[in-house]
Parts: sequence; structure tokens; C-alpha cells
Amino acid sequence: MLLFWLPAMFVVAPEALAAPYADAIGASPAALGLLLCAMAVGHIGAELFVGSALSPRNRSRIVLPVAAVGLLPLLVYAVRPGLPLALAALALAGAGAAYVIGLDQWFVDAVPQELRGRAMTVLTAGLMTVQGLGMALAGLAAEFFPVHQVVAGSGIVGTVCTLLLVAEVRRTDPGGCRIPKNETGLTGM
Repeated sequence: MLLFWLPAMFVVAPEALAAPYADAIGASPAALGLLLCAMAVGHIGAELFVGSALSPRNRSRIVLPVAAVGLLPLLVYAVRPGLPLALAALALAGAGAAYVIGLDQWFVDAVPQELRGRAMTVLTAGLMTVQGLGMALAGLAAEFFPVHQVVAGSGIVGTVCTLLLVAEVRRTDPGGCRIPKNETGLTGM
């Protein structure tokens, strides 16, 4: 669950701070709308690609590498990018969430069928909670630091935390990180 939650806590910073960032770079209300949807566009595009172009085995294999680098595009904010570069960074950060498709299968494989409903409730509630917490913390940090530094800092801290989590997953599952038992991704019914 931490692989679902941890990156999500940090990736919300640019959304939480989109309005003050747009104001800081002198962007229009239409540009603010673009800043708010760029990450979703990258996320949807990447998930569609991963879900249709990769086998279950390859979706599982990309979980850790993609999770590890997914927040790195936020580092572009360190240079206070203009609208085009910010949009590209946000779309790439959104695409970094493509690892979740493989992680979904890990989750299904790890949770007994009779507990999946409860586990999904905990997963979803936790996800909403950490995203809200991430937004609140980004807003709090922006009270003391420039918005672009907060977003870049979120990318740095989030990447470090995710790398530590990825290392722990690799340490505790050296046998291949939950590769599906067959190419359909079904491990039993």
C-alpha cells in the first residue's frame, strides 16, 4: 500500500499550488486550467499505453523502476519554468503513475479474495488521505518558501522516500517482485 500512497502524497504539490504558481509566472486563467489538467493527461495516456501495450509480466516489471523515477520531472520547477516547460514536466510526472497498473496486480495477488473489499477500502481511503495531507503540507510550505521551490522540494523529498521504499521492496522480495504466475496476469480464481 505504501507504493500506492507515498508517491501520491508528493505528486499533488503542483496541483495544490497551481493557482499561486500561475500567478507567479503571470499566466492567464486558461493557463491555470492547463496546469491543472497536464498531469492527468500524462497519467491517462501512460496508463492507456501500459495497459494495452505491455503484457502483465512487463507491467509488473516496470513497477519499481517507474515508481522510483516518477517524481523526478517535478525537479524542473527548481528553475521556475515558464508555462510550456511546466506543462511538459507535469505531463511526465503524471505519466510516472503508470507503475500503478502493475502494482494493482501485486495488490490483488497479495490480498485474499475474501478480504479484497476491505483492503480496497483501506487503500482508497489511505490514498485520499495522503493526497489531502500532501496538498495541505504543500500549502503550508508555500507560506514560507516560493511555490516553485516547494514543488521542486516535493519532487526531491518524494523521490528519496520512494527510492527508500523501492529498496525495501527489493530487499524483502529478491525473487522478482511479484511477477504474475502467467501471462494473463491471473493467478487463480
